[in-house]
Amino acid sequence: MSPHGRDRSLMAMLHHISRHYFNHIHAELREYDVYPGQPPLMFSLARRNGQSQRELAEQLDVKAATLTVMINRMEKNGLVRREADPMDQRVSRIYLTDKGFETLQVVRDTLDRLEQQAISGLTEEELVTLRGLLARIKHNVRSMKPGHDRQRRPEHTHHKETHNEVQND
Repeated sequence: MSPHGRDRSLMAMLHHISRHYFNHIHAELREYDVYPGQPPLMFSLARRNGQSQRELAEQLDVKAATLTVMINRMEKNGLVRREADPMDQRVSRIYLTDKGFETLQVVRDTLDRLEQQAISGLTEEELVTLRGLLARIKHNVRSMKPGHDRQRRPEHTHHKETHNEVQND
């Protein structure tokens, strides 16, 4: 049970909702050769086409190797193209192709439709409240530091002694 007396923690619920929601998204976009992780890249390029791989990796908070695999797949499917930077041939610039822009519209329409299905039955007031609550949780999670506020664990030897005492009783 969660610390708040509920059967399922809020974070577990958010994870469950998110996982199932993204499964629906990817199931629908697969027929357009769009795979997990690619929509944010497409949106980024739509805002500013021709970004370098380094800029994209930083913006999307992904490792360079992960981004390279993603771009390779999208290039193979005709959604993006690479061009050498005219000022620095070592830098690759990534551009959405015409097919990429057309597919991006399908992605937007799909995301809008699925979001509307997910929030159906909620009032505008409930949505405003939900957005505010989620924004606060997001801020809290981003502010967390590893190990912060965690109770200090007993020394390893103390743990052994306690364990041995329990076994001997």
